[in-house]
Amino acid sequence: MATSALWAPVTGGAAPARPAAPAQQSPDAEQGGGGGTSLKAEYDEIIGQEAALIARIDRARAEQVRLREALAKLEDDVKAKRLDLLVAQGELQEAEATTVREAAARKAAEQQVVDAEERLRRQIVASYVAGGEDTSMLDAILKSSNGEDAGNALAYSRAIVGDSDTLVRQLEAARAERRRADRAAKRARRKAEARRDDVASAADFLAAARDRQVGLVADVDAQVEAENAALGEVQGRKALVEGQIASMNTTSDGINMVLADIQRGQPNWKPGDLLITNPMPGYRIGSKFGQRRHPILGTTRLHAGGDIGAPSGTPIYAPADGIVILAGDRGGYGNTTVIDHGFSVGTLYGHQSRIDVRPGQFVRRGELIGLVGSTGLSTGPHLHFETRLKGVPTDPEGIVDFTLPVTSYADEAAAAFGQPGD
Repeated sequence: MATSALWAPVTGGAAPARPAAPAQQSPDAEQGGGGGTSLKAEYDEIIGQEAALIARIDRARAEQVRLREALAKLEDDVKAKRLDLLVAQGELQEAEATTVREAAARKAAEQQVVDAEERLRRQIVASYVAGGEDTSMLDAILKSSNGEDAGNALAYSRAIVGDSDTLVRQLEAARAERRRADRAAKRARRKAEARRDDVASAADFLAAARDRQVGLVADVDAQVEAENAALGEVQGRKALVEGQIASMNTTSDGINMVLADIQRGQPNWKPGDLLITNPMPGYRIGSKFGQRRHPILGTTRLHAGGDIGAPSGTPIYAPADGIVILAGDRGGYGNTTVIDHGFSVGTLYGHQSRIDVRPGQFVRRGELIGLVGSTGLSTGPHLHFETRLKGVPTDPEGIVDFTLPVTSYADEAAAAFGQPGD
């Protein structure tokens, strides 16, 4: 059966009136990004800055924790060393007091030696003057009035000699002990002074290290504060751009209204009413219609069409006859074409690198309408393809026969009459 009449349903029947062409609009076939692409680039840059700032803040905060832990340990060490210094100073004071006591004891011992030497000297002189020890002792005995006095004189004489010998030995021993104690006291004092100096030096070193650590903590605190301020600015810019992106996404609502107004009098589409073929022969939809994570914003939203991945510059053909109602930059869609095919069916082609049609133009199936690109909010070259019924996005795979090659009106007419197409 011939299908050459425009808008004739595939299943036959009377063709509805051809839709009126929209008022002429300025064609927009600019190559490249348009506002959406530059906005995407700005958003990508902001996301990168945000990620870098967050990473730096995380590292700075980890450094904060490390430095504060080190500072707390240094504070404890400084306190402990100051206690050690107090102990060392106490030990030094005790050693100095011991030295003073030993010096006084040595002086007393020296006096005792002097006194003993004087007593011995006098005793020796007295003994010598009296004619020696035996004469003195004999004289004492002879002068005794009785035997008891003579015994006492003899005992006394012996006691004097023995006492002198003992005193000399004791004083010599005392002098030796005092010399030893004096040396020990001086050694203890030197040791206490050295310990005091070592502890004081260590305490000074730790205090200096603590002060440096305080400076490092202050520096990293300032860094975190500055990074947080920068992050706040970046996140403010991010929120602004996200608002602009969200505003761009509302472009879909504008297309909805345009199509709904144009198709208001058209019959509702039913399967079999209209043949729509693959707009890109050899390619199929990869990212399908439905709820999905937004590739840029990361939020979950309706993916109103199907994405057909293909190299930039791949031709895009009209999948059915129709009238171009929009052709130009459409925000997040980038360079976009919208075609009204009748039967309340419209198709949309987003992110094109080039648009080859203009609003109001009538196109035939198989006619080149543009080239694949990555304009608007796109993460790479592909065709964003939508089918709409009275403006409402509908799953393309329920309307388009992607297994059929693109065939032109002339091809179909020639096939119907058994002749080759133009």
